[in-house]
Amino acid sequence: MLTYRRLVNGAITEVSAEQAEFAEQVDVLVAGVGTAGALAVIAAAAQGANTLGVDRLPGIGGMGTMGYVSGYYYGLNGGLHVDIDTEAQAMGREHFLDRVEAKKYIMENRIAEKGGRLSLDTAVTGVFMEAGTIKGVSLLSGGGQWNVGCKVLIDATADSAVVTLAGCATITGRESDGKTRPFTSVKVWLHENGTITRTNHDSGYVNQYDPFELSQGILQAHASQLLEEFSDEKKRVMFFAPFIGIREGRIIDAEKNITIDEVIAGMQEEAALFYGYCDFDKHGKDHALETDALLDLYVAANLSTACFTVPVILRSMTPKGFRNLLVAGRHVGMDHDVASLLRMQRDMQKCGESAGVAAALAALDGVAPDQVPYSRIKEILTETGCLTEEHNKGIWFDDSFRREQIRWMTDPEAIKAELATDKPGIAIYSCKLLDGTIIPHLKKWLASEDQLLRYASAISLGLTGDTAASPVLREIVRERDAFYYKDCRRTNQFRSAIAVYLLGKLGDRDSLPLLREILCDEEEYNKPLYHEIKETSYKINTSKNFNELYYQIISHAAVALMRLAKAHPELAEEIKAVLLQAFKDDRHLLNVTTLPKLTFEYETVENIKSQVFRFCEAGQAKETVRQ
Repeated sequence: MLTYRRLVNGAITEVSAEQAEFAEQVDVLVAGVGTAGALAVIAAAAQGANTLGVDRLPGIGGMGTMGYVSGYYYGLNGGLHVDIDTEAQAMGREHFLDRVEAKKYIMENRIAEKGGRLSLDTAVTGVFMEAGTIKGVSLLSGGGQWNVGCKVLIDATADSAVVTLAGCATITGRESDGKTRPFTSVKVWLHENGTITRTNHDSGYVNQYDPFELSQGILQAHASQLLEEFSDEKKRVMFFAPFIGIREGRIIDAEKNITIDEVIAGMQEEAALFYGYCDFDKHGKDHALETDALLDLYVAANLSTACFTVPVILRSMTPKGFRNLLVAGRHVGMDHDVASLLRMQRDMQKCGESAGVAAALAALDGVAPDQVPYSRIKEILTETGCLTEEHNKGIWFDDSFRREQIRWMTDPEAIKAELATDKPGIAIYSCKLLDGTIIPHLKKWLASEDQLLRYASAISLGLTGDTAASPVLREIVRERDAFYYKDCRRTNQFRSAIAVYLLGKLGDRDSLPLLREILCDEEEYNKPLYHEIKETSYKINTSKNFNELYYQIISHAAVALMRLAKAHPELAEEIKAVLLQAFKDDRHLLNVTTLPKLTFEYETVENIKSQVFRFCEAGQAKETVRQ
């Protein structure tokens, strides 16, 4: 039975649609013609499929055009976008303000040349469904609604707009508080030497599905950047990009969801359509609210800029339970951690190309995408350079600061030598991956007179879950120095904050007095360590309005206390009292930043405070229910 599903007053409704009439039938319909969707339309049309791309915006290309982000951060070069970028670069210099305008023009021409069509300023308002198959969609444009039937639909909206209408399950944000990654507002400005460039900094946490909250966030972000630029005589603000950078939204529950554990383990897939490649570019400073899997790598092992390769297969682009529906973009099936990695423009363009090819072949054959032989898809993607064996790179430090392939270590003596340096990250994480044979060695090294080896051994041992590390970890916290590891070009972690995180993870009840002191002693902020690092540095903190070390210590301490309360229920009420005392006012916030509400810096501190109150209130609610 044919049904029609649409959104009414915030809720999805479903009605019978046996009399539905379609104004036209297409082979492939691409909803959302942004970074991934534009390439999906080009790729599908290139295979001879009757292809229609629709988008609610007046232009195509997403962040690479409408968002004015003309450069790339990692991802792997290859596929149809390469020639487009090359042509856009040349055309941009000759005819346009920037290559982003040229790219938009070129892609629209490519679509027309391949026989594809576009309908812009067009919104998908509903979907027609029959037994897990999408038969078509309703569209709103030019003040009127019209229905289009399709054989295969690609949801490239980045926010899972169509698959949500169809009834696919999704996840949004991190487990701890549901927050998605900070968004960015892109500012284009003129330098005094006549060059045009752009900047895009973290601009705050925002719920993009709440129009009022989103508008507030954008206005605050733009206003803050304008105030900053007025003080710089070398720059002249020209305009803000009409399309802001939302880094994360709803993510589908796919037939195969990619997990962080698989990525770190170096997962391999025989039927990869393309490879993603990047570090876990999580953005935001509130690391303490992320998953243990990410914290172990990013914080404890200080491997924030290690780049990982991610093979993506068709099943990860297929919503669970649907036959003729694919997704292309940053909402493919994966967990929140992987979503920080698998979202770069190069890779999302390859994602769109892969989806377009698979959808076109399926539509022309009259089958579901998963019934198209992989060899046929692979041949086409290999020919364009979207899929190559060279893209299966493995794990790397891959920047001007440090360029070397990462291989996890197994030899105890080699591990010991690296632990005794200020770049022990690979050795530390290798200890987690080993089967326990390294633990006796780590316990022995805890007695070393070499402080670097002793402390890194404690961190490594704590990462394995062995509580024998706790006394030395407490020693690190008691000493509280400003030492940070140097593994990465940015986001390096302070050893004191690492120790606080691990004490919480180990459930070390003896650390309760230390954590109480950190959070409740009003003299804590006056300790010298919080004021030793005065200059901004890309390696640890780029903001002059943010005390990075103080924030990391207090945020990890707060979350560590919550972990202790869960590990030791008999301490829960005492710990809640400590947390409420610590965050009864804005003392911690003012010690970290003086910037106002809605700024990224302010909300970063508020995220921790809000999590503390939720934790304490949840316990009170349970007590009320029991009574």
